[in-house]
Amino acid sequence: GATKVCMVADDAGFSDGAANQQAYNAVLQAATDLKLLVGRAKSDEQNDYASAINSLIDTQCSVIVGIGAAHADDLQAAAQAHPAVEFLLVDAQPAEPRPNLKPLLFDLADAAFLAGYVAAAQAPNDTVALSQQTAEPYRNGFTAGVDYFNRTKGAAVQVVEEPGAAAAGVHKIVEAAVISAIGESARGEFSSAPYYGTLRDGGVDIVPLDTSSSDELRSDVEALRAALIDGSITPPAAG
Repeated sequence: GATKVCMVADDAGFSDGAANQQAYNAVLQAATDLKLLVGRAKSDEQNDYASAINSLIDTQCSVIVGIGAAHADDLQAAAQAHPAVEFLLVDAQPAEPRPNLKPLLFDLADAAFLAGYVAAAQAPNDTVALSQQTAEPYRNGFTAGVDYFNRTKGAAVQVVEEPGAAAAGVHKIVEAAVISAIGESARGEFSSAPYYGTLRDGGVDIVPLDTSSSDELRSDVEALRAALIDGSITPPAAG
């Protein structure tokens, strides 16, 4: 099994308040729990991402964690060149699968459905905004959640597309994914099969309701969460 777990970050670094920081926290946690060595490398203007990966391989890392679609090709190339090293790619899919590269992916449709329902319930003027940059599985789940609110509550909340930041309301629980995958490597059970974080396994969730939320909304959300998890409600995944 793995003995040293390492992470490569781009210029966002290891404390970006987002996926890099979550993944690095997971690396540290897994290393503590499983008694592994830790390494890290950061790419910058002088040292590109591929070089940062190579510097980690030179220090005998057994597992290397990288984040995001922008770096999928570099991780895939490194995996091809170094078949004895295991690679974890967070939140992206490699162009070609490799036996030593595991994608850690997040199924947002169910959580987006819940987020859409909550947004509709809290809509100040019967409209909720959705960023034009939102990826399709999230968009479809979110819109379905708004529609479900309208159907069950006799409401007419509209989804309005706006430019701007991608949709809030859903967390990808990067830590859970990374800790799970490092654990497999440490036990000698690495597989390249993708990990899918879901609402069911705690891999994704909605942002917690604020304290001003009504009891009705809280109980609705818990009932919907249970229905999404047991499959009695299934939001559309595509189209």
